[in-house]
Amino acid sequence: MKEVQLSAGTVEYQDTGRGPVVVLLHGLLMDSSLWDGLIAELSVDHRCVAPTLPLGAHRRAMGADADLSLPAVARLVAEFLDRLDLRDVTLVGNDTGGALVQLVMRDGAARVGRVVLASCEAFDNFPRA
Repeated sequence: MKEVQLSAGTVEYQDTGRGPVVVLLHGLLMDSSLWDGLIAELSVDHRCVAPTLPLGAHRRAMGADADLSLPAVARLVAEFLDRLDLRDVTLVGNDTGGALVQLVMRDGAARVGRVVLASCEAFDNFPRA
């Protein structure tokens, strides 16, 4: 597992394959292993980057003063993209990762070319059943 030092602490991540970059964000109480099956398929012709975010299943403690609110973790994702110099990425979010994708996009994501929201809340108003 690779590591990168970010402002909040050290983040572990998987980086597999070659080609267009897909960044995969997991949800609450998960880690990057959520994406292992998809990475095995996509990494044939894509570079798959999957960080383990500080959402409860991370193995490396963040700094004692780290802000771990969702907006702060979204800023951490943007910092992650910057630090790895990833450009024109497809940013994929599952569960809480989908909320993070939306927050990253809200704040302006120059490094993101496409977004995929998978099984996550995407709207604040839901139609009546």
